[in-house]
Amino acid sequence: MTRQTLSAAAALALLLLGGTACAAPPAEVATVRPALETGPGMPDTAEDGDADDPAVWLHPTDPAKSLVITAVKDAGLRVYDLQGRLVQRIDPAPAGADGLAGRYNNVDVAYGLALPGGGAMDVAVASDRGRDRIMVWRIDPAAQGVPLTDVTDPEQPQVFPTRRAADGSGEVPNPATDQHSAYGLTTWKGPDGHRAIVAQRNEARLVEHRLVVNADGTVGHERLRHWDFPYSHRGQDLTIESETDPALDWAAQFEGLAVDQERGMLFAGQEDVGLWRIDLTTGKADDKPFYETRGSAKSSFNVEESRVVRDVEGLTLYYGPDGSGYLLASSQGDAHGDEKAPDPSGLDDTFAVFERGGENRYLGSFRIVAADGVDGVQECDGAEVVSFGLPGFPNGLLVVQDGYNDDLNDMSGEPSATNFKYVDWQAVAGSFKEPLMVTPGAWDPRKGAAR
Repeated sequence: MTRQTLSAAAALALLLLGGTACAAPPAEVATVRPALETGPGMPDTAEDGDADDPAVWLHPTDPAKSLVITAVKDAGLRVYDLQGRLVQRIDPAPAGADGLAGRYNNVDVAYGLALPGGGAMDVAVASDRGRDRIMVWRIDPAAQGVPLTDVTDPEQPQVFPTRRAADGSGEVPNPATDQHSAYGLTTWKGPDGHRAIVAQRNEARLVEHRLVVNADGTVGHERLRHWDFPYSHRGQDLTIESETDPALDWAAQFEGLAVDQERGMLFAGQEDVGLWRIDLTTGKADDKPFYETRGSAKSSFNVEESRVVRDVEGLTLYYGPDGSGYLLASSQGDAHGDEKAPDPSGLDDTFAVFERGGENRYLGSFRIVAADGVDGVQECDGAEVVSFGLPGFPNGLLVVQDGYNDDLNDMSGEPSATNFKYVDWQAVAGSFKEPLMVTPGAWDPRKGAAR
């Protein structure tokens, strides 16, 4: 994306104001109503549970038994049904001799992971930020009440045994206690089996691991390759931190990740910078983001025409037929908390929609507002959309994390409750002036191809 000159209207406005820039006009953002929400909210135990990232698992024979599997950080995982009711609570791994306990950050689903003796299993895969591991659970379609079983290899290696030296001179050891650990995560079915792509917390690095099923049915991983990205952008040092001004606080890390399974294209969200593409079939990453965030008015990195604010969070793909569909990105922003830096155009707490194919053209934005007893969505960390007709959601389902469930405490300071909202895809598609496509059943995730 390139900077643009002032439009005629903007130039006239500046003249009328004596050349002084005024606040940006409100951006056009569609409004969408949620259908329902998960309960109970987080935290639901003595652990400091915090909803973060959802994944939808589609049942192989009975869509009504499909599940929403969610990462809730220090409280482990929560599994819900299509009515938002709790099905299973999975506690995090307890602290070991090093004092580190499990903290599950992102979660994804992989279908048809081959077993050594024949057959296959569906699995949920999560990043364990607390111990720098990849966690795996087998999903049993016939289970009653406890569908997920831990099959993680206890002898797995550390995901990120090294990290970039602070001065950029090379690699240094990376003890898990430093928490430069497994963060964002997604899965994809590569040419030789299933893989997990993981972002490193506090670093501009992504790594790809092959999932390895052992003879005993446990699942470990082996490292294949990694990608490093710049620690500066448009003259802005991304390692600068500020304790008092969010507009001057920067980070180089990625979190939101999503793979176009048909194209083998990874979309990766560098939180403060924007959206990148990596062609997983060739291993080549773009040399610059295809869409930047707005940056900061207090920085050399300041792109006012962007419709995505820092930080960009959850990414997810809506699959249509013949390569069509959409990429959705959470434009979280920083409008809440003790120290605020709200976007002047009102793009905090929104979702940006891009074309899935081609140059991934930006199409518009929407926000999820309160309706029918369900509150709206703020500071969304993770999202998942499926273009598959499900009971109660015949047009497809969008699940998003809500960082301020029930809008408590005037959304200032630390949120006391979080959860997940379910949204009918038709509500999203119909909110745009030019409605988005609705193609339930266009994508079969088990076959990895469009129907």
